Amino acid sequence: MNVRKYPNSSPLGNRRGFTLMETAMATVIVGVAVVATCQLLATGTTSNIDATELTTGVNLANNIHEIMVAVPFVDPNAPTSTSYKESGVSNYAGIWAFNGDTYSPPLDVKRNPISTYPNWSQSVTVQTVAANNVNSARPNDITVPTAKVTVTIKHAGHFVYQTSWLAMAPDPP
Repeated sequence: MNVRKYPNSSPLGNRRGFTLMETAMATVIVGVAVVATCQLLATGTTSNIDATELTTGVNLANNIHEIMVAVPFVDPNAPTSTSYKESGVSNYAGIWAFNGDTYSPPLDVKRNPISTYPNWSQSVTVQTVAANNVNSARPNDITVPTAKVTVTIKHAGHFVYQTSWLAMAPDPP
């Protein structure tokens, strides 16, 4: 028996296009890529929000630092007290007056409230520390010439940033 063969033929006949299995696999691959891209965008957005919040927190903490750089270690109106406070933060004349204060809305460097940040707060702690061990808090004592100032920044009630620095009394003449 003579079987006639056609050129370019295969046992399955002439194939054109994709099979259903190939199309399904391509759809799965593209779907996984799209989901991964969406997750990447969501993570990037969250990181951006966190970075913006941290930057704002650092700037608000720096506002308190800028204020306190211009304030003497001891209030000239109460040179023997760590608890004396003038009426209102704009009248504070020594670093000890800031101890225990929380400002919400936070203060700018001129000690004015920043009304555009209503959910932000700056909390200030001033503690006496030993000059040879600044990590050791002591009972507040105006005669100890070293204090650690700590500013904690919160946004909507949750912690954002904290920083500390040392304030030193000037050497006696």
